[in-house]
Amino acid sequence: MNPALDDTIDTGYQPPRDPVEIWLARQWQDILGFAVGIRENFFGVGGNSLDAARVIDAILVEFSVQLPLNVLTEHPTVEGLATLLRDHAERLSGPLVAIQDGDGARPPLFLVHPDNGQVGLYCRLAYALGEEFAVSGIQAAGLYSDAEPRRTVPAMADAYVEAVRAVRPTGPYLLGGCAIGAAIAYEMAVRLDDVRLVAAIDAGLLEPPDTVTESWLGEPPRQPDMPRILASWQERDLVPRDVAPEFAERSLRVWRANWDAMRDWQPSPYTGPLDVFGRPPTTVVPTTVVPTTALPATVVQRTQECGADGHLADALRELIG
Repeated sequence: MNPALDDTIDTGYQPPRDPVEIWLARQWQDILGFAVGIRENFFGVGGNSLDAARVIDAILVEFSVQLPLNVLTEHPTVEGLATLLRDHAERLSGPLVAIQDGDGARPPLFLVHPDNGQVGLYCRLAYALGEEFAVSGIQAAGLYSDAEPRRTVPAMADAYVEAVRAVRPTGPYLLGGCAIGAAIAYEMAVRLDDVRLVAAIDAGLLEPPDTVTESWLGEPPRQPDMPRILASWQERDLVPRDVAPEFAERSLRVWRANWDAMRDWQPSPYTGPLDVFGRPPTTVVPTTVVPTTALPATVVQRTQECGADGHLADALRELIG
């Protein structure tokens, strides 16, 4: 069992940041038997030549790229190996991003992207929950491809429900998200049967506070600001340094689409409960914890006490069982 989320920040664990790193980290976890950060040496944490061959075989199947047998000797970290694969990662641009597979003893947790469309901020939470829990992120269309972003909360919910049902046709379902992800998870719950959890999560509980500012929440910046913001993301280790230059333009397009979608959202009727993790926002950010759009009177909001310095993973683990 891994420690609670807040305790993982200083342990040296460095989470994956994009779909390629998330995919590679999951392969390493499956092969080695435990989760590792993106800068841990494959052989230094117990991998051997047979394990390395399994990684290379998995890459061939997923990316149709045949890497040399000594590639892990030259690129022994998830971060380093990912630099060889980003140009071949179109298959990872779909909505579902499996973060960890779990042991199959409980339903998977599906966590919907925040305003910037990315799901890397959920990797710390998955790590803190423990490797026995299956966790998948749902990322926005158009972030890692030329696809047009969806521009309404219901349209996103429809598409994401279809993706979830493709891998899990029947419930029970566990859903959650922060920022616009909470609203989308709510609309997904309206469309699914046997929903056991809808979690609205304060982004401040998912990442250290300085990474939230100008990163996941708030009104989209102007086009001229994006190079500076992307450089800030890279400096703070929120995105890889070798992401394609067009990533900034795609990020802004997705960010704007999500902001407009949240502004125009009219919640559907829902009779199930909404579990709120974190304290109410103290700044004027409309999607920090629970969207300010009035929810239907039938919705029961249950506040889960974790606080800014509390244990989100502990609270979620208790609800999931």
